[in-house]
Amino acid sequence: MLPLILAQSSSGSDGSSALSSIISIIIYFVAAFFCFKIYEKCGVENPWFAFIPILGTYANFQAGDEENPLLWTILACIPCVNIVAVVKLIISWVNICKKINKSPWLLLLLPCFSVFILGYFAYG
Repeated sequence: MLPLILAQSSSGSDGSSALSSIISIIIYFVAAFFCFKIYEKCGVENPWFAFIPILGTYANFQAGDEENPLLWTILACIPCVNIVAVVKLIISWVNICKKINKSPWLLLLLPCFSVFILGYFAYG
């Protein structure tokens, strides 16, 4: 019981957790909108899937022209097997970069500047 108590965050009255939650939600929707625009460019049938997490993975595999996007989306949800699905997801992003005529090397910057890179892919 003690580790559970120690893992809980303190509920401060300064509102910083509410502000960080709002900022996180805004960043999520901006990134999802950029993915929506990228999926439109790639000709995905339902680009609005970008706003729903698991369906966004499915749309990503579709945009990357993977042979069986449903299978890879399911495998991405299974622990330990998802390592292979992540490699296929990276390959899918490389294919997306090629389709929209952007350098796949920009994907190396994705962990640090994700929203900006997605914005460049969507509108650059």
